[in-house]
Amino acid sequence: MACLDGYITATKTEHTLGDVPVIAEVITKEEIKARDIKTVQDALMLLTGLKIDKNCGSWGDKGKVRMLGLDAKHTLILVDGQRILGGHGAAVDLQQIPIEAVERIEVVKGPASALYGSDAVGGVINIITKSAPKKLSAFASTSFGSRSIQVHEASGGFKKDKFGSFLNYTYRKSNGIHKEYDEFWESIFQGSLEYEFTPESKLTLKPYYSEHKMEYERRKQQRIGLNSICEWAPDELSKLKLRGSWFNYMHWTADRSSEWHGNSYETEINYSRLIRNIHTITGGYHYLKKDVDDKGKKYKADEFLHSLFIQDEIDFSPFIFVLGVRLDEHDKWGTEVNPKASLLYKVTEDLKLRASVGRAFRAPTLVKLYADGWRMGPYLVHANPDLKPEKSVGYQVGAEYRFSEKLLCKLSYFRNELEDLISHRIVKKFHPIFHFPLFPWDMYWENVDKAMTQGVELSLASQIRDNLAARFGYTFLETEDKNTKKELTYRPKHKLTLELNWEIPEIDLNINLEGEHIGRRYDSDYKRLGDYTIFNLALTKDIGKYLSIFARIDNIFGKEDIPDEYDIDGTEFLGGIRVKF
Repeated sequence: MACLDGYITATKTEHTLGDVPVIAEVITKEEIKARDIKTVQDALMLLTGLKIDKNCGSWGDKGKVRMLGLDAKHTLILVDGQRILGGHGAAVDLQQIPIEAVERIEVVKGPASALYGSDAVGGVINIITKSAPKKLSAFASTSFGSRSIQVHEASGGFKKDKFGSFLNYTYRKSNGIHKEYDEFWESIFQGSLEYEFTPESKLTLKPYYSEHKMEYERRKQQRIGLNSICEWAPDELSKLKLRGSWFNYMHWTADRSSEWHGNSYETEINYSRLIRNIHTITGGYHYLKKDVDDKGKKYKADEFLHSLFIQDEIDFSPFIFVLGVRLDEHDKWGTEVNPKASLLYKVTEDLKLRASVGRAFRAPTLVKLYADGWRMGPYLVHANPDLKPEKSVGYQVGAEYRFSEKLLCKLSYFRNELEDLISHRIVKKFHPIFHFPLFPWDMYWENVDKAMTQGVELSLASQIRDNLAARFGYTFLETEDKNTKKELTYRPKHKLTLELNWEIPEIDLNINLEGEHIGRRYDSDYKRLGDYTIFNLALTKDIGKYLSIFARIDNIFGKEDIPDEYDIDGTEFLGGIRVKF
């Protein structure tokens, strides 16, 4: 039921959440605190239309997000507008982002390539990190739990005259389900350094560093980033934003069978202006360069992308139209043009209707374009420099109705049509006489697949009493692989979520209960997997002004043996203490 000011991701201009012309969500730091969660992926769990994959292979990935029935690689992940790297299967792992540094999480559902370019097929998740606090503050937390989990956090910041800063350090450790394979340690540093030249202009530098280590294969991942943002408001009607960023990702194992590093460089200039109190014009230029040096696969490659975008928000109240288009020019695969149109109709103050249609795309990765002749299990993988971007057209229609100040209902329908999806073709070889397999078999990448996803999302948010709030969410999903005429694998037909949050101020206690039901789905062999339900409980008790203790129980009823959810293996506990000044 958030009515947050300053929501920016959907249009790159500021809105309240209720006035965003597209279907969107926001998670605030207050909601994160009430649930006592320690990762960004857990913060997203209760949103409709999203499915969180918490264990994604031997890399130790713990947080991939599927939106609207699409693959995790079709979700664009940003941190303060910056693209980040690191994750298996060409999708970003959210585990690398410290939850204590998060101010809010903005989610845009549906195609967003008209503003953001490649990868924004299912939607965009933009994690906005904390800025310098208005006064000196400090925070520390330590917690321990089952599976030898440890989470230690410390942060602090201040603002004096024109300069301000916020710094966060997070350390996590866990033995996982099986210590031999799952044990990991990670350290994460996130910061914000700000200087206000005038009340209308500000420079912000956001440095980042993380290190993730696993005992198995002595695997190590290291990430380093810097995001610089300069903002200037020449007058009350316009705003100019210049952003330059760099992100480096390194990954290796002890035997160096996996060893590579990659870089991402971005420059973006964005200008918006209100004209005649009707048109808010937003336009800009985006430059993206990526490079990779992979010694394990024995290839080096880079790519350049120049992009122009323009958008017009037309306010004919009670109708608001948003028209936008983006042109992306790639040095290898050419030009992509992606338009989008959105409509918001404020029927009354309590009833709002939204609709949108847009094109989106996802560019082929460098490894599929250029890495040739490397082994992946029994296969010899071949590059295909002629791959084209994956493309989609997405539609959304939704309604939002506020029955009263204490009850809000949202209902929406979505559909995505995808083509030129990149898949693999296997050429098998057998002995000509005895017919036993001759390895390696050859694997080739091709643009061959087509798919469809569609569904309905329903959410209810209610302030039952002054100190008791409830949320309910339901997602119905239909998918089709148009080549096989079968459902896409690992997509649950139904997802239900429930959250109850009870504040008891008389004893300074907060109780949060949440549940998630995942319906039937099919594995890669098209074997039907049964549904399951998980309940979690979080308790927070304030002791005086500066101290609080907390405890969290995940999977209260000990659900286990779920074939596609390795991390769900019985009840988990976490408890700790936090201090703030």
